[in-house]
Amino acid sequence: MQRIDCEIGRSPAALVVCLVLVMALSACVDTSACEDDNPFATEVVAVSYGTGQHFGRQNMPEVVFGPPLGGGLTAGSTDVVSLGNGGRITLGFGERRIVDGPGVDFVVFENPFEANGELFAELASVQVSDDGVHWSDYPCAASTAPYDRCAGVTPVLLNGQSGPFDPAAAGGDGFDLAEVGLSQARYVRITDRPDIDGFAGVFDLDAVGIVHGDCR
Repeated sequence: MQRIDCEIGRSPAALVVCLVLVMALSACVDTSACEDDNPFATEVVAVSYGTGQHFGRQNMPEVVFGPPLGGGLTAGSTDVVSLGNGGRITLGFGERRIVDGPGVDFVVFENPFEANGELFAELASVQVSDDGVHWSDYPCAASTAPYDRCAGVTPVLLNGQSGPFDPAAAGGDGFDLAEVGLSQARYVRITDRPDIDGFAGVFDLDAVGIVHGDCR
């Protein structure tokens, strides 16, 4: 953008014209542009582990950053961290935020898979917030299919590809901000279902990715 200096020594009329030009040029700058094309979580804001499985914790926080390493329909990824029974993690995206667009706005990737015609799911509830204080919840009370709006249900097909992704081809569980009445969100909080225990009762997080976002 061209630099314009509005010097104090100018006449009042010239100074007004100069300031108007500066404001007009500033309005043309795309403040939504991001410095990189990474739509995946980049920070762990908070984490508290539950009891039981503790797989992958030695690899935190890097293991939940970047794209998922999906295992496909019949195999679950091992590039995950187990939250433990009732464990919780809050993720942020640096300068990026989720915005409400058509359909799915962000995707949570776990490691569910299908075996012998049955789905092996590990459930967690999902919340979103724009300020980290006030949270909006997606319903997650069911223990049988179709599992309300829980995460940990859909096998992950995306495997290591960075950059923007197609949620219809990536797998994972997609969420729409419009479902909870938000236009934007900066944080995603995932909580393992404490009412489900045992081997199938612990959520294993692989990644969280933004479909619709900006960097304002």
